[in-house]
Amino acid sequence: MKKKKIIWTDGMMETLMNLYPVETTPYVASVLGVCENTVKKKARELGIEKYAKSKWLERAEYIRDHFYTKSFSEIGKVLGITKNSVGRIAGQLGLKRTTKETCHVKSRIRGELIKREKRRMIFGLDPLTHIKVVTNRPRIRLRSWLKAQGYIVSDQRNVMYYPSDISRRMEHESRGRELGLRFLPLPVDEELLLTTAI
Repeated sequence: MKKKKIIWTDGMMETLMNLYPVETTPYVASVLGVCENTVKKKARELGIEKYAKSKWLERAEYIRDHFYTKSFSEIGKVLGITKNSVGRIAGQLGLKRTTKETCHVKSRIRGELIKREKRRMIFGLDPLTHIKVVTNRPRIRLRSWLKAQGYIVSDQRNVMYYPSDISRRMEHESRGRELGLRFLPLPVDEELLLTTAI
């Protein structure tokens, strides 16, 4: 079967010269209504070359690819720009999220923050946000009860000290160990400090 000969009009060549240097070949081909090989061949004939991909185009491509799954802050962090710049580029690209899509992104981010804060709490580290995270309600309740009985919560929140002068609650300590708590005698220096304070 004989290939149909493409007759290049002035308008088509002008479009080729304007688009080929900055757009993808498939896109140019779709605009002109010809195949990619035809576009490449004509561009070679006319001496038209692709520009090196500009920073803006790279950013625009990344934003387009991740607009519906990542927050502006996350995208900005990857691209090394502010979230306002991300919003501006998204606007230039005509990208918009529905309320449902926005809620989905926010929900994912909150879920990840909660997981991170839970991990920090487990290892006794200070929280990075003001999100209220409760990882193990029974352990927190037991720890609070033991504190009222005279046990001391250490900086590492899964360790509890027992001063020498309190009546130890062995059954509760056993339950605490099952919940991930550790029980240690109060260090001598702190014991002296506590005695002096009393």
